[in-house]
Amino acid sequence: MRHQRHRLRTIVAAGALLLVCPASQQAAAQAPDKLTVRFTWKLKGEYAPLFVALDKGYYKAEGLDVDLAEGSGAQTVLKLLAGGNEKFGYGPAVSAAQAISQGLPVKVVALYQTRAPMGVISFPDVPLRTPKDLEGKKLAISVGETFGDMLGPFCRINHIDIDKIQRIQMDASARSTQFLTRKIDVMSVYLSNELPQLEKRVGVKFNLLSVSDFGLNLLGASMIVANAFAEQNPETVKKLLRASAKGYRDSMAAPKEAARLMAKYMKVPEDPDVLEQQVAATVVSTNAPQGKPLGWQDSVDWQSNLSLLKETGGIAELKDLGAYYSNDYLQ
Repeated sequence: MRHQRHRLRTIVAAGALLLVCPASQQAAAQAPDKLTVRFTWKLKGEYAPLFVALDKGYYKAEGLDVDLAEGSGAQTVLKLLAGGNEKFGYGPAVSAAQAISQGLPVKVVALYQTRAPMGVISFPDVPLRTPKDLEGKKLAISVGETFGDMLGPFCRINHIDIDKIQRIQMDASARSTQFLTRKIDVMSVYLSNELPQLEKRVGVKFNLLSVSDFGLNLLGASMIVANAFAEQNPETVKKLLRASAKGYRDSMAAPKEAARLMAKYMKVPEDPDVLEQQVAATVVSTNAPQGKPLGWQDSVDWQSNLSLLKETGGIAELKDLGAYYSNDYLQ
């Protein structure tokens, strides 16, 4: 009888082990999904919300092992997405819109800025109050730089003779030096990137022409996904956006803290004041519509932006709105 009781206890214990172990073993064996978010440019304060999400473990909590990586221009990253060499891109939605119109199989799944915080600057002694002032000026143009790509539409909107603007083609890394040494008169900047850097560096308050004040209302920072990947991995996309939204919320609530966290990930150390200004400009322009998930995309914003691109020659052919963006992955 004692042997039977012992055998019964052994069977019960084994049964319990079978019930408990498979799930626990599966959880232990299930490694986080590894993925990369490829920025369209070098590290800057605009990317702070995603680094906040990384630093605070929001991606990890969703079962994601996320690498936030630098890029070398929107056009390059979009082509990598379209070719399946990258899964997620983070950059200007206006660039995605142009790529999609050209047939690239990508889609914007979260829009973080309905107006890109972008402008053109000059030294105080170089007049720059209206777009017409660009005529006769030397303007730096670089591959993958948003304003350079959109110069034609901007000129058409504001009735500027583009041929009267001296466009100086140069590597993006040379633009700031050329501007500061007065070899060019004007250059485009993001308020969330170069502007605070340059003003801190030379101690000058530059003339600023905000392009959105003059009709170039461009959709800004967004998360862009390869169509095939999104269709095959919808839950992964939802997890990434959910964690990123938490990083954005925290950054909006405490931008100085977000700047401090971002500083830990900068490959090239940034001045704390500059980083704070970059993050501040980012959170002020963040798309957080009331009653909707952060990053929610409104058809009105897309329609007006696409109409602008079409009317000004930025895109040749309009597709259905559903080809450009989706809110299906936002929660």
